[in-house]
Amino acid sequence: MIVAPWAVPSVPAWAASPTPCTPATVRISDYDTSVGVGNVSDLFWVHNVSDLSCSLRGYVRVVYIGSYGIASRDKNPNRLVVRQEDTLGASGNDVGGVERATPIPTVTLLPKSRASFWIYGTDESHVLLNGHSSRCIISSTMLAWLPGAATSISVAPMRANGFYWCGGIYVHPLVPGVSGSLPARPLAYYFATSS
Repeated sequence: MIVAPWAVPSVPAWAASPTPCTPATVRISDYDTSVGVGNVSDLFWVHNVSDLSCSLRGYVRVVYIGSYGIASRDKNPNRLVVRQEDTLGASGNDVGGVERATPIPTVTLLPKSRASFWIYGTDESHVLLNGHSSRCIISSTMLAWLPGAATSISVAPMRANGFYWCGGIYVHPLVPGVSGSLPARPLAYYFATSS
């Protein structure tokens, strides 16, 4: 049977792309950390825990709640400064992110699938441009806002670990899959023990 092109039903715009993911439809987990010579790259997975597809595009907005210095731990919670950008490896041993000249993707998360992103920073105090030393924050709570979301998702660090950053950090954009990079790489590229 031949079907004339004008007789083929078009797909409505609302059916073409899934609705945006919300804090109710996803869970964020701290997958693993790559550390070396003061550089820290932390890989996070965004799991679609719903039975429907949803979409994400852009950057997760992140705030770490914690204390500056060990002596002040748990006394006066502070918020860590966060930069949302893809440094493309320009900041030391930064890993992951979107390859240069590649647009930030729209990620479609099918039910039970994952997207990912990296956060890069340092765990060593260093001298800032103004001559002062950076301050180090100790945190056991990360609050993450999906692109366009008004409410945050609480993210716990890996078991028996915490979030420890000195100075600002860089948040990479969301990408499909589990590697936090576009093009995707095997996890063994970043973590020797991963399969």
